[in-house]
Amino acid sequence: MDDIFKYLDYRDYLRDHFHYNKSCHRFFSFRYVAGKTGLDASFYVKVLNKQKHIANSAIPILATFLKLSKRESSYFSTLVHFNKAKSTDQETFYLQKLLLLRKPVTTVLDNDLYEYLASWWNVALREELNIISFQEDYNDLASRFHPALSLQQAQRSIKLLQKLGLITSDGTGALRPTHDFVTTSGVDQIKAVRSYQKSALKLATRAIDTVPKELRDISTLTVSASRQCFETIRERINDLRREIIELVRKDKDFEEVYQINFQVFPLTRNKAKKNGP
Repeated sequence: MDDIFKYLDYRDYLRDHFHYNKSCHRFFSFRYVAGKTGLDASFYVKVLNKQKHIANSAIPILATFLKLSKRESSYFSTLVHFNKAKSTDQETFYLQKLLLLRKPVTTVLDNDLYEYLASWWNVALREELNIISFQEDYNDLASRFHPALSLQQAQRSIKLLQKLGLITSDGTGALRPTHDFVTTSGVDQIKAVRSYQKSALKLATRAIDTVPKELRDISTLTVSASRQCFETIRERINDLRREIIELVRKDKDFEEVYQINFQVFPLTRNKAKKNGP
């Protein structure tokens, strides 16, 4: 069945979940759901028929029963509140949260990943093709970057992007990206990702001296915090990253390619000292 992020009504998801599992497992029934969740079987039927809404207290119970991940549970909870909203303002508020939680459209790179991420300009060049109408003027393409690329770098990058299926002709002769975003998966790809992250950090260091202050935003913050606070900070950064992706997705008047980095890491070893000899 479809994943939960494709739904805008939690009752549609519950209904599809019920019918899917009933087709797979003979024991699956409304009585079975009632036994696992504590919800009345007849009431659950009315929920699936959109005659009733579940109580907010039942949200975590159902999320556990549905075996949802942390992010899926957040989406399910927001979906319930969205469907139960009593005003336009509430609907708008929860709809925005749903859009931020939805998975971005991505392409997962499994082959030739290291070659793609080994040079920062492969990623940047692919984004540049969202902006310009490139028709094999490699000198112009190479000169658009900061720092500028060599003619050979631009040519090799275009060839690689075509080989990976990440760019294609748009019908007018211009090359365009084939997907919105690219993500990675798999333990073997960690080395490639680290290589790209290091090159991105070097670009940020260079930008401090070469990019005018009004054209960049680079700030730093050093704080003392608990491990729990650190995990909350990581979650907030993830939320911000998804929000930025949605902002970019809605933006159509592209002008420049921007590099956005997020970093948070320890500067001390207090916990190791505490647990040490």
